[in-house]
Amino acid sequence: MISFLLGGCIGFSAVLYFILFPEPWSMRTLLTITASIIVSFPLTILLHELGHLLAGRLQGMRLLNMSVGPFVIERHEGKHHFHIARSALGYLGRAMMYFPKHLEQDMMRDKLVRYIYGGPLINIVTGVLMIGNAFGIWHHPFCILFGLANLLVGITNLQPNMAKSAMTDGLVIHRLRTVPLEESVIVTAYSALTEGMKTTEVNKWNADLIRQMERLLSSEDPTAKSLLPTIGYYYLPEKPEKVLDIGRTSAFTRETAAFDYYADCADITFATALFFNEQLKDYPLIEEELRKIGKSDAIMDLKRDALLSYINGDFPGAFEHLNNAKDALGKWHPLYLRGESERKLLQSMIETMKKEC
Repeated sequence: MISFLLGGCIGFSAVLYFILFPEPWSMRTLLTITASIIVSFPLTILLHELGHLLAGRLQGMRLLNMSVGPFVIERHEGKHHFHIARSALGYLGRAMMYFPKHLEQDMMRDKLVRYIYGGPLINIVTGVLMIGNAFGIWHHPFCILFGLANLLVGITNLQPNMAKSAMTDGLVIHRLRTVPLEESVIVTAYSALTEGMKTTEVNKWNADLIRQMERLLSSEDPTAKSLLPTIGYYYLPEKPEKVLDIGRTSAFTRETAAFDYYADCADITFATALFFNEQLKDYPLIEEELRKIGKSDAIMDLKRDALLSYINGDFPGAFEHLNNAKDALGKWHPLYLRGESERKLLQSMIETMKKEC
């Protein structure tokens, strides 16, 4: 209902503007309107992410990476680096930030709410100002179209919705405010991010944080499945039985293949633990379960293909897929960041397979 009303208001505002301030229809006018539409949306997304960045900085957070479409700027070792990479989880843009030091969870939650609000609020304020400017001061198509684009992005982002595996800002805020801290996957994930910036050696992380992740994996929140890979980095390859015990209720639970990033995380990690525990080939319907893993991420896709090759005795194919996965991590990856933990796990899989063949 809100989306319907918003669409109606935006359409009415656009029509009213062109009635009050008609443009002489010509090729130049058409090109101006077309260019305004094309430019408005990426600028709106950029402004949205800058709003998150500003709000995050005011909360003491630091930037990890910011993207608009496939264009990414990420920071590490005191330098900024530019990449072109497919958006993670279908986000049109993202400003990923972290807390440089550990905070009490209630304080972290409050700061996160303000950080998340920064994006949509700057869009809404910009939208109101640009629309007011279009009607009152500078009557130009770009002003009204850029203003309406900002209003659309800002208000729709505050609606608590899920688009595939991506949460709107409104849904993140809703969960931060309503889910108890001890059950909050979002707060736990940001705590893990803080820990990860201290060291990529996951087995050196705070043990209490790992135990909290383990507890969340038994919860009913489907997004908690995204924590299982971190548990995998903590225990694998030495203790695969721990990962199997923790992930037994969250992995291989879907009936059919479907886009589900969180299920993909759980399934590929559980399958990797089966491999290290020498149970993969004997697991019931394992090939069918592996083929349900989607293509939400190239690394998981290649690991799935490597495990299928291994099951069928195709060791050269398995090695090729695992090496391709290491290459796909590159210098930076939108989901794995620097990728050190995943790269070590892939290498361990290769070495284990070499011993067997």
